[in-house]
Amino acid sequence: MMAISDAILREFAVVVGTEHVITDTAQLDNNSRDCYWYSPVLKPQLDEKVGDVIVRPGTVTELIEVIKIAFREQLPITMRGAATGNYGQSVPLQGGLVISTKRLDRILELTTDAIRVETGTVLIAMEKAARKIGAELRFYPSTLMTATAGGFLAGGSGGVGSVTWGTLWDPGNVLGATVVTVEAEPRLLTVTDPEELKGVIHNCGLSGIITDLTLALAPAKPWSQYVVSFAKFEDALRCGQALAHDDALDKRLVTLLEWPIPSFFRQLVRVDASPEGRAQMLLMLTVGQEEVQRLVNPYGGILHWSSGPEEYLNGALLLSDFSWNHTTLWAMRADKRWTYLQDQFDPDRVFDQLKLRKARYGDDVLEHIEFMKFQGRMYPQGLSLVRFHSKEQLWELMAYCEEIGIWNANPHTHFLDEDVRWNGQPLLDAKAEWDPASLLNPGHLKRLSEAP
Repeated sequence: MMAISDAILREFAVVVGTEHVITDTAQLDNNSRDCYWYSPVLKPQLDEKVGDVIVRPGTVTELIEVIKIAFREQLPITMRGAATGNYGQSVPLQGGLVISTKRLDRILELTTDAIRVETGTVLIAMEKAARKIGAELRFYPSTLMTATAGGFLAGGSGGVGSVTWGTLWDPGNVLGATVVTVEAEPRLLTVTDPEELKGVIHNCGLSGIITDLTLALAPAKPWSQYVVSFAKFEDALRCGQALAHDDALDKRLVTLLEWPIPSFFRQLVRVDASPEGRAQMLLMLTVGQEEVQRLVNPYGGILHWSSGPEEYLNGALLLSDFSWNHTTLWAMRADKRWTYLQDQFDPDRVFDQLKLRKARYGDDVLEHIEFMKFQGRMYPQGLSLVRFHSKEQLWELMAYCEEIGIWNANPHTHFLDEDVRWNGQPLLDAKAEWDPASLLNPGHLKRLSEAP
């Protein structure tokens, strides 16, 4: 813990109000966590890390004043939205100041083409507001109900809808962001250039503080949800490929799950949508039941459950709650030994890659694939489940995946520069310009942590 004097705490209170300066031990502990515990490697490394004070600004003006105080005192700053990230981005490794963005939650502009919001706006509020005027988010994470816009931009990549629209990095999805720098006199920068946005997207709170952002919207669709089963995972994959590549088919979700993953989904088990021993496909489409059955018939698919557009986002069962990294959460609830990989298969070699990995690791790796566009190409994106034995086992597994052409983004390190395929140099350049004293999220860049 750092020593933050009562005088400094009073300064924060003058800016944001006493009720928004929090030093209570229980709240500090709770607000110094994200979902890093998905990783059995990160959990022991980060469990004891905690901030010294939480400050909750309600306006950009208040945020800037808080930054001025923190810069003057050289306090480490950790930004926090809903903390649904998985790599410890919201964990204050060196204590100091945690800035909560939850009061910065206003929708600033809304048209059928785009939505501009403050950083703490919850994604479900954006989706519902957009749908009222005939639009919708292009894509969202499985944490739709809790994740904030700024947290998604800074820590996300794709999600439900990426099968059609791609990722945050794909052109036209992120239209701009406003960033405040961490300096004696913070600057408010409007970032719209695609190259400069690379220093903002997935910056994990390292480069600059996002105050608002603008996302492109899509026309709202009448989404129906379907659960289909197949005798073998390979059959599900062939069907998934066909649906994902069918440009005439409106789709928001194409999720493939190897058995026994479907057995982990208690709600789907209760409605007889997870038949014993069969692979599972979760779909969000705009076509009716008869058309879905026609589409899956050539692959031996059987439709088990569906819900219509009138139920979508209206409190009924939502299949996105079992997709993307929510799948990992359900697995961990069933058996704490499960963790996950983030892997991207070669679309031309995916069947061979799966066969090779299965032959080597058997049921210690269970397949979970989300179809996702990236830079205009459709990929089988893996969030594979792994039965954890040791860190060495995970590193050996990831090395083998790379050896056979499965690209891995390691979710078991909190160092965001260990793999330059994330953002690489644009992120480091932005950090150097916008955070010259390296106060943002210190300890999460390996090259800075190892500097003499």
